[in-house]
Amino acid sequence: MRLPLALLTLAALGAAGGGAGREEARAGRFSTPEQQRCRWELRPAAGASELRLSCRAAGGGAARSCAYRGQPRTCPAYGARSHQYWRQILSLLRRRLHPCAPGAPLSARLCGPGRAPPEAQLRLLPDPGPAMTAPTPEPTKDPAETYCAERWHSLCSFFVGFWEG
Repeated sequence: MRLPLALLTLAALGAAGGGAGREEARAGRFSTPEQQRCRWELRPAAGASELRLSCRAAGGGAARSCAYRGQPRTCPAYGARSHQYWRQILSLLRRRLHPCAPGAPLSARLCGPGRAPPEAQLRLLPDPGPAMTAPTPEPTKDPAETYCAERWHSLCSFFVGFWEG
C-alpha cells in the first residue's frame, strides 16, 4: 500500500514541475496512520517556504489546519535535489499520527543535523486562533467551579444563583 502512495506523491511532485532555482506552488494529498486525510500545499513565502496542511478525520469531523515554515534553500544539497527534500518532508508528515500537533521541527535526511543550518528545518507556525477553524461549543460549566476555589464553591454558587435570578 505504501508503494502506490509513494508513486502518487512522486507523480504529483513531478507533474508540478519547477526548476531547482525556482519554487512553484505544489499540492497533493496523503493519509496518516490514524486515517486522517490531509491536503498539503507548498507556497513560497518571503525568503522561505511554507507548507500548509489541512487534515480531516476519516469519519468526518472538524478539519484542522496548520502551516510549517523554513528556509530549505540554506541547505547546500537542496538546490540540486529539492524534489527529494520535499518527498522526505512529506514522508515524515505521513508517518505522524497528527501532522498539525506540536512536535519536533521537520528535517529531511538530505539536510539533517550537521549538513545544513537550523533554518533549513521546517517549524510549525503558531496557531492563528479561531479565524482558521470554527469554534466548537463547549459544555456550560458552573461559574462557581470556574472562578472560585473549591472550598468556596457553595458560597460562590449561592451568589451566582442570586445574581442570575
